[in-house]
Amino acid sequence: MRADTSRAPAGARVFRVLSRLLVACVLTSIPVHLALLVSDSATYRGWVYLQMALLTASAWLLWRARTLDGRAVLALPLTTIPAIHINATHLNYGNGPQVWTLPLALGLCYVVLYVVARAGTTRQSGASAAE
Repeated sequence: MRADTSRAPAGARVFRVLSRLLVACVLTSIPVHLALLVSDSATYRGWVYLQMALLTASAWLLWRARTLDGRAVLALPLTTIPAIHINATHLNYGNGPQVWTLPLALGLCYVVLYVVARAGTTRQSGASAAE
């Protein structure tokens, strides 16, 4: 069943827009990683393939999360943390702290926005039931 987005609270609408934007960013980064497959190292190419698989799974979870699916939001760290680790240690050597900072800050903001959107949706459905 599809929720009526015109009646959705502002927090839920913002969360959906942010989720779609993040899906677009992650999906854009997947083909960009194809350039890394020209490496002579089979091990490096293996890390790139794993990174691309994790990014694909992350995009799918973000797509699911846009509907305020808590399971998808909870599962996101299972794909994003290993992807960030691979990026920081195996693909971008020596840039660990810089590579971790932005994704972790964005992830924290994403979770906070999810909680706000979920609370607004719960509050609105509670008010509708009371009428």
